[in-house]
Amino acid sequence: MIEMEMGPIRPPSEATSLMLRVTRGCHWNKCYFCDLYKQFRFSRRTYEEIEDDLKKAATSAHVKKYTTCFLQDGDAFVLPTDFLLQILEGIHKYLPNIKYVTTYARADSIARKSISELQELKDAGIEHLYCGMETGSDIILKKINKGFTSQSIIDGGCKAKQAKMILSEFTLFGIGGKELSEENAVETARVLNSIKPDFIRVHATGLKPSAPIWRYVDDKELTLQTEEEIIEEQKLLLELLSSNMDSYYMNEHIVNLLLEVRGNLNADKEHMLQIIDHYLQLPLEEKELFNIGRRLNIMFLLSDLENEVKRNKALEELNKIKQKSPEPDLAYICNYVRQSQI
Repeated sequence: MIEMEMGPIRPPSEATSLMLRVTRGCHWNKCYFCDLYKQFRFSRRTYEEIEDDLKKAATSAHVKKYTTCFLQDGDAFVLPTDFLLQILEGIHKYLPNIKYVTTYARADSIARKSISELQELKDAGIEHLYCGMETGSDIILKKINKGFTSQSIIDGGCKAKQAKMILSEFTLFGIGGKELSEENAVETARVLNSIKPDFIRVHATGLKPSAPIWRYVDDKELTLQTEEEIIEEQKLLLELLSSNMDSYYMNEHIVNLLLEVRGNLNADKEHMLQIIDHYLQLPLEEKELFNIGRRLNIMFLLSDLENEVKRNKALEELNKIKQKSPEPDLAYICNYVRQSQI
């Protein structure tokens, strides 16, 4: 283990990367659905602090296993380009094994940089940007206080692609509740079709009672969706995404119900829709069994319904829930589990 200062999160796909904290917290930190950085006052680490971590990493016996480096926290792209270039120079100076550098980047932070700046950063080592667009709906973006518009998402995404950076866009199902489910799917597809990102990383929302968005639930402005309704939203999005995009569509996070729905939109779109239809066509009892089995990490794939041991274990847990309440609010229960996994 390398003794470096660490931020709270990273994308699932960066599990094998070296974490290098360049900011603390999130400079925006006002999204109503997120409380990940609320305990941090945003600050920019000094180059001396960052360099000290790089020196620690360089003397560690573990450093040779890392070939990628992820810049933390919430949006390293808010930093001035010159400072980012200084950090990249330091990474390559102290850690010559690092071949690729990646980072979270807000859409508006990308959009504020010129194409020449992005190309300079790409040439200096930043290969992959992870952008939390969340939704393409301007109605929902305003409702969740995201701080930018769908046009900013398009502008930033297209700039990153023009600079030949790898671009991942994160989207959230259920962020608009039942009331804005169709709006979320339709408008998110519109924006993604405009950008054509390399990766579309979809996530089921887990709304936290501790986050400001929960007031919409309390005020009956946002109704939590069932697992089936979230999958129906996902189906609509997938149907509307262009099959001509050479983009990889991913259910990669533990919060997602159907982890097997992933593939290249060119080659695998119909197969992914078939998996979704298979789930939607299950009898209600089978859906409930899988939903609980999945949420309690007993089941991971639809085929686990055919595994007798997993099936019996999930049934036992479902029965416990129904013994406490004959008509349990499974939408609330599943949301509670999801939000605890974020």
